[in-house]
Amino acid sequence: MTNLHSDRVIKATRKPHFCEQCGRRIEVGSPAHYAFGVYYGDSYSTHTHVECHAAAHAYAELSNSWGEDYPWFQHMDRDVDWTDWLLENHPVVAERLNIERVDDEVGR
Repeated sequence: MTNLHSDRVIKATRKPHFCEQCGRRIEVGSPAHYAFGVYYGDSYSTHTHVECHAAAHAYAELSNSWGEDYPWFQHMDRDVDWTDWLLENHPVVAERLNIERVDDEVGR
């Protein structure tokens, strides 16, 4: 059970952070999504790229993955079929995660 959760979009970061979704650096002056909360007595805070946050939220809506099941793309098993969805719907995030489209045609 979440005791507290707060989130907001930062228009321009004052220092670098690492995105919890893709693991890439969020540069100084870039917009970012920031979240803070307390979950079962443990506090947390996260910074994510705005695009990465949007992709994770959309995937959570699609797959009904909330709470402990919330998608954290950099830690998810790539054998599960979410990479095609990400390539199709959020190509910027897929690129940050080094996900490439697999060509199904023989000989390519």
